[in-house]
Amino acid sequence: MNILTIDDDREILDFFHHLFHQKGHQLYFAHDKSSTEKAIKHTSLEIAFIDLKLPDVSGLQLLKKVKQAHPACKVVMMTGYSTVQTAVEAIKLGAEDYIEKPFEDITLIEKVIQPENDEQDIDSYIQLAKNSGLIVGKSQRMKEVVRIASKFATKNLNILIDGETGTGKEVMARYIHEASSKHKNEGPFLALNCGAVAEQILESELFGHETGAFTGAVKTRKGYFELASNGTLLLDEIGEASMPIQVKLLRVLESREFMRVGGEKTLRTGARILAATNRDLRKEVEKNRFREDLLFRLEAVTITIPPLRERKEDLLEISYFILNKEGFSHLTLSEEALELLYEHDWPGNIRELTNVLVRGAAELEENINVILPSHLYIPLNVSIVKDQNNFVERENSGPISAQWKAEILKRIDRGNSLNLSHVMEDMKKAELQVSREIAKKALHSANGSQKEAAEKLGVTPRKLRYILNEKM
Repeated sequence: MNILTIDDDREILDFFHHLFHQKGHQLYFAHDKSSTEKAIKHTSLEIAFIDLKLPDVSGLQLLKKVKQAHPACKVVMMTGYSTVQTAVEAIKLGAEDYIEKPFEDITLIEKVIQPENDEQDIDSYIQLAKNSGLIVGKSQRMKEVVRIASKFATKNLNILIDGETGTGKEVMARYIHEASSKHKNEGPFLALNCGAVAEQILESELFGHETGAFTGAVKTRKGYFELASNGTLLLDEIGEASMPIQVKLLRVLESREFMRVGGEKTLRTGARILAATNRDLRKEVEKNRFREDLLFRLEAVTITIPPLRERKEDLLEISYFILNKEGFSHLTLSEEALELLYEHDWPGNIRELTNVLVRGAAELEENINVILPSHLYIPLNVSIVKDQNNFVERENSGPISAQWKAEILKRIDRGNSLNLSHVMEDMKKAELQVSREIAKKALHSANGSQKEAAEKLGVTPRKLRYILNEKM
């Protein structure tokens, strides 16, 4: 096997010579840009170890050159100046992994030169993803997302998972936890939706509380940071957290310390922190609705899950996975039904697809095993706009818009069947969606105070909570 080591430290080059020479590998060495370019040009490479910081060139630049000249070459970055940002960038550019100097465990280096492990690792991660409910499918973009997630699952780094509603952010978080647990005996996976509970309750859920800390606190209770210690904690919908909660979260991420509500004792957590959002948190920072220092702590690595409309080649596999998971493994989709699924843009992503398939399957008569278009109730698409940062936002015009009504009339003109009860159901959902958006806006302007937000809207705090939490 042809192995290239690029480093300006003579001791490192000698180390690699002693490590691999006796095993019969052909070794090549370079120490700067010129010697690297010469080695790349005249040598067929299978593995390259590249130092991130060289006197006259960046290791990332050499990574690009190696991958351009030898696409199949596995590259491992080495650094004594480790930063998460450069490690993430290296892996996104195609690096196999990164290791820190001085080398504490040479088995990590030796593992790279065992080609028989490559396919085993890939198959293992794809199967693990499927077991976690995450379908990789044929989409190259999704394969790349899972590749990056797999590489950083074993690193002790915070990961921010973003993507539209319904893309499977919690499923991705669970996969990262499971992939990490393969390499160590890890604790539980816990998830908390920061937008689903009031601020006072959220604080108690996160940090726990002591007896008598507030009305109803009749006994001491552990919070999520304590329960998930040595495990994984997903802070879902992190963009919904109020500013006071964000300050407390920042302290935990910086010091790994916290106190229960009403407590005086400082506790520590070893929880691996993942966060998920369907918002562009950079924009939230610009609007002073999210702390920039907290975002910096959370986004050591950012994983963006593509929406379903951008990976429709996986639609068939995902559909049958959903049917199997929901207890309808005996059912099949007709070609016409599949065509209908492919035509839809899926604004609600996999969650919406699940609802459509489960509802369609439930409407089948007992002796029928094929889902037809008539069994599928698919709401009309809403328009899609992209901003300059390529974040997809949806124009919540809803079923009461002129565009929606025009499309309904077109369906009737084309002779398509139309269920009026379904139309009325869409209108009810749209009403709730608009009400919820208004409630969330008022809550943000009131800095998370439900009482103040309710007063602004002329409703009771109980009614406000009902609007925020009612299922659509």
